[in-house]
Amino acid sequence: MKKFIWPVKVFFIKKITSTNYFAKLHSFSGNKNWTIVWSQNQTQGKGKGKNYWYSEKQKNLTFSITFNPILSFFSKHLYVINYIVSNAIHKFLTKTFNHNGFYIKWPNDILINHKKISGILIENNIFLHKINNVIIGIGLNVHQTKFRKEWNATSIKKEFNTNCNLYNILEEIIFAIQKEYFFFIKNGEKKIYQYYIKNLYMKDQISYFFLCKKNIFVKGIIRFISKKGDLIIEIHNKLYSFFQKEIQYININKIF
Repeated sequence: MKKFIWPVKVFFIKKITSTNYFAKLHSFSGNKNWTIVWSQNQTQGKGKGKNYWYSEKQKNLTFSITFNPILSFFSKHLYVINYIVSNAIHKFLTKTFNHNGFYIKWPNDILINHKKISGILIENNIFLHKINNVIIGIGLNVHQTKFRKEWNATSIKKEFNTNCNLYNILEEIIFAIQKEYFFFIKNGEKKIYQYYIKNLYMKDQISYFFLCKKNIFVKGIIRFISKKGDLIIEIHNKLYSFFQKEIQYININKIF
């Protein structure tokens, strides 16, 4: 058992609809432990919005982490948790596989070769504008090799042709997130933000987007992330700010 910064309690459930939903039921106020809900057969994994995370049973990692923040997070700073978790998984994958081709796709997916290898869904319990409890749902494609074309997905097996121990990866990712969170507690968000921006997918490159409210396609360049966590895109030499539900990436005439 790996030594963690904060105590960890793991619930392993053979089959489950959603690890995030189960984690909500066990996110008790005042609990100092980090609670992990892990299943190798998640049937209705949640994605962003109304999307689902599809995962072949016993092939990938699908789990949730719930904990109570040590520092007070105000609801307007939700983006910091995105940075912490995205950075941690990005650092783990980059170091473990000695590969610099991993990128963070705003707000919190991990891509390699323009395909999704990991997805993150963060849900928070907010009271009086403060985050009392954090629930982090994580999916990492490990051994799965067959994906529908529209998923635009890949896996560790497909990219590196290697087999991994799922439990070992689980422990390493939990530790990586704790380590990044501890770094934030000691140093604040500046360096966390800098790392996130440095590894942001398609930054300073011409990309195509769909603007949901206007129902139009546009060409633009991702420049940075605002202090509120919004995506800043240059379109026709002007900067525009978008939050998550306002915009979608386009890849060769296909939204992903």
